[in-house]
Amino acid sequence: MKVAVMAYGTRGDVQPLVCLARVLADRGHEVELVADRGTADVARAARLSYRELPFNMQSMFRSERAKRMLARGRINSAIRWLGAEERRYEAALCQGLLEAGTESVDLIVCNHLLDPRCRAIAEARRIAIMPVHLSPLVPSRTFPSTFLAQRSLGPLNRVSHQLPFQMLWRTQRDGLAALRRELGLAPPTRSVWPYGIGGRYPAMLGYSPTLFPAPDDWPDWLHTVGFLRPWPELRASFGEVGVPTELDEWLAAGPPPVFLGFGSMPVLDKEATLGTIRNALRTVGIRGVLAMGWSELIAATDDSLYVVSEVDHESLLPRCAAAVHHGGAGTTAASLGAGLPTLICSVFHDQPFWGARCRKLGIGDTFPFTRLDTRRLVEGLRNVLRPEVAARAKEIARRMAEEDGVAAAVARIEEGNVEVPEQRRSGSLE
Repeated sequence: MKVAVMAYGTRGDVQPLVCLARVLADRGHEVELVADRGTADVARAARLSYRELPFNMQSMFRSERAKRMLARGRINSAIRWLGAEERRYEAALCQGLLEAGTESVDLIVCNHLLDPRCRAIAEARRIAIMPVHLSPLVPSRTFPSTFLAQRSLGPLNRVSHQLPFQMLWRTQRDGLAALRRELGLAPPTRSVWPYGIGGRYPAMLGYSPTLFPAPDDWPDWLHTVGFLRPWPELRASFGEVGVPTELDEWLAAGPPPVFLGFGSMPVLDKEATLGTIRNALRTVGIRGVLAMGWSELIAATDDSLYVVSEVDHESLLPRCAAAVHHGGAGTTAASLGAGLPTLICSVFHDQPFWGARCRKLGIGDTFPFTRLDTRRLVEGLRNVLRPEVAARAKEIARRMAEEDGVAAAVARIEEGNVEVPEQRRSGSLE
């Protein structure tokens, strides 16, 4: 089978599909990864055939404008910003997707940011398609939109899911209409996000059913397979091969620390943030390992705080007592998979949702990153370091260890649980 795996976004958005692509290739399928140049190193490390889309999402998110937008913590600002950025490279993006999604392709696998465009190509060229989403974007009466709320809105839950999709629709409508015209398809006459996956064909949800079981009002064409995480050999190819000697010695010299991972958090005042972290660690009486992520924090390591730029989560986290991070799906999978009670300082998108799940399951706590201060960090750390929270986190990790998201996803694909979208040709070309 010839498969085009199409994804763009941060590394956390793309790496799960890289894992899926690598296993499909190992099983004898002809696989091409189509992704933006910000994840080229991951694709090459995974030894995948790679087609580069001509932009860099990670650079976009690291810009000062993006940091200020994220710091506001407002989804409407984020969607408007993303829409404006997409319009700058819309033509090149669509051209890259068209060149990859030829009639010779048997299956398109895509993430949610590319879903409407990939579905148009699949519809026009009669190609099967399998969207893979890393958070529960599909409407339900049992929980609100992951973009908007952490707590149930009762009878408004289902309606709340439509609001961010309508906002996305407004930013993508013109570009999608142009793509569909080029493909000879009818222009979209309504939002292409009615269920968060753009249609009623099968889709896979790449997160743990232990953390969020499927609601009873979801259709049977949705399949929660588990987190799509790299295995030891693939992690080694990414350069994730243990902790540095100095960090190893620091870890051995005292009790297990708290891991603090900033990831893509918008740290605007670096000195104040470092002061908050040091004050909170001192107050609680614990050590910490700070992974700077994109924030480029400069700080001296001492007995209470070890600062690194990047680190192998799989090697470090099992040696920690708890984790504090932004709540991205991949980092959440890593900290909870290591059995760590987790404090999520969320920014946007699905991060507040994962924080709310940690709180509901009794395995962590959460608050918005915009409210990070010493008092809240101290309270959060004291909460997640309670013995009963740690015990529940270890039980969740034990259950997650029984899941193999990549294997389940590959099985779904090879069993033929895919569908070719119905064509809607434009009147002028019929």
